[in-house]
Amino acid sequence: MTKPALYLWGLKELFRLGRPDVALGFLGGIGDDLLCTSAIHEHLLRGAKRIWFITRHPGLYHFDQRVRLLPEDPRYAALAARLKRPIRHLSYSTYNEDTDQDTIPREHIIAEICRKAGVVGQIDLKPHLTLTEAELSNTSNWKNYIALQTSSLSASVPMANKQWSTEGFQAVVNFCQARGFKCLQIGSATDPVLSGTIDLRGKTNLRETASVLAQSRLFIGLVGFLMHLACAVECPSVIVYGGRETPNLTGYSCNINIIQQPSCSPCWQRNRCDYAHKCMTSITAEQVTASIEKILGQSRSPLRTRQASI
Repeated sequence: MTKPALYLWGLKELFRLGRPDVALGFLGGIGDDLLCTSAIHEHLLRGAKRIWFITRHPGLYHFDQRVRLLPEDPRYAALAARLKRPIRHLSYSTYNEDTDQDTIPREHIIAEICRKAGVVGQIDLKPHLTLTEAELSNTSNWKNYIALQTSSLSASVPMANKQWSTEGFQAVVNFCQARGFKCLQIGSATDPVLSGTIDLRGKTNLRETASVLAQSRLFIGLVGFLMHLACAVECPSVIVYGGRETPNLTGYSCNINIIQQPSCSPCWQRNRCDYAHKCMTSITAEQVTASIEKILGQSRSPLRTRQASI
């Protein structure tokens, strides 16, 4: 694109989008993009009238006109810089390929994201996603079902050290059914299938999955996108956390996070393990079902998460 054409493009986009108060971007996995909604939410609470958000997953969001979703195009970063609103990159860790390790966050990853976004003050450690009445109506058949995800290996960055056994999940389903609860599976079509469940693997888009979780009585799963999505739509969760990482840095206090911390934990490694995944294999179905009973013994209400001051 020639300089005159680029200048004309910039003028048109500025007229269409409006000058931002802040411009944000992550361009990581879909879970990372969802986490960025915390920073967007906090800026809006503080009076931001226009936010630019560069994302690879625009279909996930339903913001009002104050938030402009932009594609991954370097011209927008250049335009934001010319407007003296350079893109704030919200990544919270780096990866060392030699050791197969992510750097350990200094604080909860949402706090790190909000700090990099320029948010100051007290924040809620949770992502946000708003569903329409029509979306909720379309998934009302799944109200009070128990939703499960059996694997997160379909993620953009798959991690073997986050996986729990299919046999464990099946035992959990059997437990729920014995107590009169119906179960459904969400996630990727390649996730291990469980018997006795409604199979929605790979059959719902992102917002439909969010709406199913919003209707569900409970989500049972692993560390990953659906854990964050469940929190965003107020769905209580039991998360098989293991010991790769710690929930005080990447999880939610409103969930029941089942951890095991052998001497090698937390390792922050993605796939390499010299200890036969002990932190995951030592978690029993009985531990998970006890946590399920605890949540089912409580009424469904809005989730209360920790706050942080940045």
